[in-house]
Amino acid sequence: MSSPVPVRHPELQLPSVLFVCTGNVCRSPFAEHLLRDRLPGIHAASRGIFALEGRAMESQMAGELSARGVDPQGFRARQVSAADLGADLILTMSSRQRAYLLDEFPAVARHIGHMRHIPELARMASENPDASLKELVSAWTRRAIPSGLDVPDPYGKDAAQAARTAALLTERVEQLVPVLRQGILAR
Repeated sequence: MSSPVPVRHPELQLPSVLFVCTGNVCRSPFAEHLLRDRLPGIHAASRGIFALEGRAMESQMAGELSARGVDPQGFRARQVSAADLGADLILTMSSRQRAYLLDEFPAVARHIGHMRHIPELARMASENPDASLKELVSAWTRRAIPSGLDVPDPYGKDAAQAARTAALLTERVEQLVPVLRQGILAR
Protein backbone atom coordinates (compact mmCIF):
# COMPACT_ATOMS: atom_id res chain seq x y z
CA MET A 1 0.00 0.00 0.00
CA SER A 2 1.39 3.40 -0.91
CA SER A 3 1.68 6.37 1.42
CA PRO A 4 -0.91 9.08 1.05
CA VAL A 5 0.15 12.13 -0.88
CA PRO A 6 0.93 14.92 1.60
CA VAL A 7 -1.54 17.76 1.49
CA ARG A 8 0.20 21.06 0.87
CA HIS A 9 -1.31 24.06 2.54
CA PRO A 10 -0.63 27.40 0.97
CA GLU A 11 1.30 29.54 3.39
CA LEU A 12 -1.13 31.52 5.49
CA GLN A 13 -0.43 35.17 4.93
CA LEU A 14 -1.23 37.43 7.83
CA PRO A 15 -3.20 40.55 7.02
CA SER A 16 -1.81 44.02 7.46
CA VAL A 17 -3.31 46.61 9.79
CA LEU A 18 -2.54 50.33 9.94
CA PHE A 19 -3.61 52.34 12.99
CA VAL A 20 -3.95 56.10 12.51
CA CYS A 21 -4.29 58.85 15.10
CA THR A 22 -3.29 62.51 15.20
CA GLY A 23 0.30 62.76 16.44
CA ASN A 24 1.24 59.06 16.27
CA VAL A 25 2.64 59.13 19.80
CA CYS A 26 -0.25 57.79 21.96
CA ARG A 27 -3.21 55.85 20.62
CA SER A 28 -2.05 54.42 17.31
CA PRO A 29 1.39 53.19 18.48
CA PHE A 30 -0.23 51.67 21.57
CA ALA A 31 -2.68 49.73 19.38
CA GLU A 32 0.07 48.76 16.90
CA HIS A 33 2.35 47.29 19.57
CA LEU A 34 -0.49 45.59 21.42
CA LEU A 35 -1.80 43.92 18.25
CA ARG A 36 1.68 42.66 17.39
CA ASP A 37 1.91 41.18 20.87
CA ARG A 38 -1.55 39.57 20.72
CA LEU A 39 -1.16 38.25 17.16
CA PRO A 40 2.52 37.49 16.52
CA GLY A 41 3.54 37.81 12.89
CA ILE A 42 0.84 40.34 12.05
CA HIS A 43 1.89 43.19 9.80
CA ALA A 44 0.94 46.17 11.99
CA ALA A 45 2.01 49.78 11.70
CA SER A 46 0.85 53.16 12.90
CA ARG A 47 0.94 56.68 11.53
CA GLY A 48 -0.38 60.15 12.34
CA ILE A 49 -2.32 62.60 10.22
CA PHE A 50 -0.28 65.38 11.87
CA ALA A 51 2.54 63.23 13.22
CA LEU A 52 5.06 64.47 15.73
CA GLU A 53 7.73 63.03 13.41
CA GLY A 54 10.54 61.16 15.11
CA ARG A 55 9.17 61.34 18.65
CA ALA A 56 8.99 58.32 20.93
CA MET A 57 5.71 57.05 22.33
CA GLU A 58 4.24 59.36 24.96
CA SER A 59 5.47 58.24 28.40
CA GLN A 60 2.10 57.50 30.04
CA MET A 61 0.91 55.39 27.12
CA ALA A 62 4.30 53.66 26.97
CA GLY A 63 3.84 52.88 30.67
CA GLU A 64 0.37 51.46 30.00
CA LEU A 65 1.83 49.29 27.25
CA SER A 66 4.63 48.09 29.55
CA ALA A 67 2.03 47.25 32.22
CA ARG A 68 0.50 44.88 29.65
CA GLY A 69 3.84 43.17 29.12
CA VAL A 70 4.64 44.88 25.80
CA ASP A 71 7.90 46.74 25.16
CA PRO A 72 7.33 50.22 23.69
CA GLN A 73 11.03 50.90 23.03
CA GLY A 74 12.30 51.84 19.59
CA PHE A 75 9.10 53.45 18.34
CA ARG A 76 9.29 56.73 16.38
CA ALA A 77 6.28 58.69 15.13
CA ARG A 78 5.68 58.92 11.39
CA GLN A 79 3.38 60.88 9.11
CA VAL A 80 0.79 58.91 7.11
CA SER A 81 1.36 58.86 3.36
CA ALA A 82 -0.24 57.20 0.35
CA ALA A 83 2.45 54.50 0.50
CA ASP A 84 1.15 53.41 3.93
CA LEU A 85 -2.40 52.82 2.78
CA GLY A 86 -1.99 49.43 1.17
CA ALA A 87 -3.01 47.78 4.44
CA ASP A 88 -5.87 45.30 4.49
CA LEU A 89 -7.43 47.27 7.34
CA ILE A 90 -6.90 50.90 8.33
CA LEU A 91 -8.26 51.92 11.72
CA THR A 92 -8.64 55.50 12.87
CA MET A 93 -9.18 56.71 16.41
CA SER A 94 -11.62 59.50 15.54
CA SER A 95 -14.24 60.38 12.96
CA ARG A 96 -12.14 63.44 12.07
CA GLN A 97 -9.13 61.27 11.24
CA ARG A 98 -11.31 58.92 9.20
CA ALA A 99 -12.81 61.87 7.30
CA TYR A 100 -9.31 63.20 6.63
CA LEU A 101 -8.15 59.87 5.18
CA LEU A 102 -11.33 59.46 3.12
CA ASP A 103 -10.87 62.97 1.73
CA GLU A 104 -7.15 62.66 1.03
CA PHE A 105 -7.12 59.03 -0.12
CA PRO A 106 -10.60 58.12 -1.45
CA ALA A 107 -9.30 55.07 -3.34
CA VAL A 108 -8.86 53.19 -0.05
CA ALA A 109 -12.29 53.99 1.39
CA ARG A 110 -13.26 50.29 1.66
CA HIS A 111 -10.28 49.70 3.97
CA ILE A 112 -10.82 52.58 6.44
CA GLY A 113 -12.73 51.89 9.63
CA HIS A 114 -13.02 53.31 13.12
CA MET A 115 -11.45 51.71 16.19
CA ARG A 116 -14.55 52.09 18.35
CA HIS A 117 -16.69 50.44 15.64
CA ILE A 118 -14.78 47.13 15.94
CA PRO A 119 -17.61 45.45 17.91
CA GLU A 120 -19.75 45.76 14.76
CA LEU A 121 -16.97 44.18 12.68
CA ALA A 122 -16.68 41.35 15.22
CA ARG A 123 -20.44 40.80 15.07
CA MET A 124 -20.37 40.68 11.28
CA ALA A 125 -17.47 38.20 11.36
CA SER A 126 -19.30 35.89 13.76
CA GLU A 127 -22.39 35.95 11.52
CA ASN A 128 -20.30 35.28 8.39
CA PRO A 129 -17.62 32.75 9.44
CA ASP A 130 -16.65 31.89 5.85
CA ALA A 131 -16.18 35.49 4.71
CA SER A 132 -12.70 36.69 3.87
CA LEU A 133 -11.26 39.63 5.74
CA LYS A 134 -11.49 41.70 2.56
CA GLU A 135 -15.21 40.93 2.25
CA LEU A 136 -15.87 41.69 5.91
CA VAL A 137 -13.92 44.95 5.91
CA SER A 138 -15.50 46.13 2.67
CA ALA A 139 -19.02 45.52 4.00
CA TRP A 140 -18.16 46.96 7.43
CA THR A 141 -16.73 50.21 6.06
CA ARG A 142 -20.04 50.83 4.26
CA ARG A 143 -21.95 50.82 7.55
CA ALA A 144 -22.80 54.05 9.30
CA ILE A 145 -20.63 54.77 12.32
CA PRO A 146 -22.60 56.11 15.26
CA SER A 147 -21.46 59.51 16.50
CA GLY A 148 -19.57 59.90 19.74
CA LEU A 149 -17.29 56.90 19.27
CA ASP A 150 -13.93 58.67 19.19
CA VAL A 151 -11.16 57.11 21.25
CA PRO A 152 -10.23 59.84 23.77
CA ASP A 153 -6.82 61.38 23.10
CA PRO A 154 -4.69 61.15 26.25
CA TYR A 155 -1.98 63.48 24.92
CA GLY A 156 -1.23 66.13 27.53
CA LYS A 157 -3.83 64.69 29.92
CA ASP A 158 -3.44 62.98 33.29
CA ALA A 159 -2.53 59.36 34.00
CA ALA A 160 -6.17 58.45 34.60
CA GLN A 161 -7.06 59.44 31.03
CA ALA A 162 -4.13 57.46 29.67
CA ALA A 163 -5.33 54.43 31.66
CA ARG A 164 -8.91 54.79 30.34
CA THR A 165 -7.72 55.15 26.75
CA ALA A 166 -5.35 52.18 27.13
CA ALA A 167 -8.15 50.03 28.58
CA LEU A 168 -10.48 50.93 25.70
CA LEU A 169 -7.82 50.23 23.07
CA THR A 170 -6.92 46.94 24.75
CA GLU A 171 -10.55 45.86 24.63
CA ARG A 172 -10.88 46.78 20.94
CA VAL A 173 -7.60 45.09 19.94
CA GLU A 174 -8.68 41.94 21.75
CA GLN A 175 -12.00 42.03 19.84
CA LEU A 176 -10.09 42.49 16.59
CA VAL A 177 -7.72 39.52 16.99
CA PRO A 178 -10.32 36.77 16.36
CA VAL A 179 -11.64 38.69 13.34
CA LEU A 180 -8.14 38.78 11.86
CA ARG A 181 -7.58 35.10 12.63
CA GLN A 182 -10.88 34.21 10.96
CA GLY A 183 -9.93 36.36 7.95
CA ILE A 184 -6.63 34.52 7.63
CA LEU A 185 -8.35 31.16 7.50
CA ALA A 186 -11.01 32.34 5.03
CA ARG A 187 -8.45 33.67 2.51
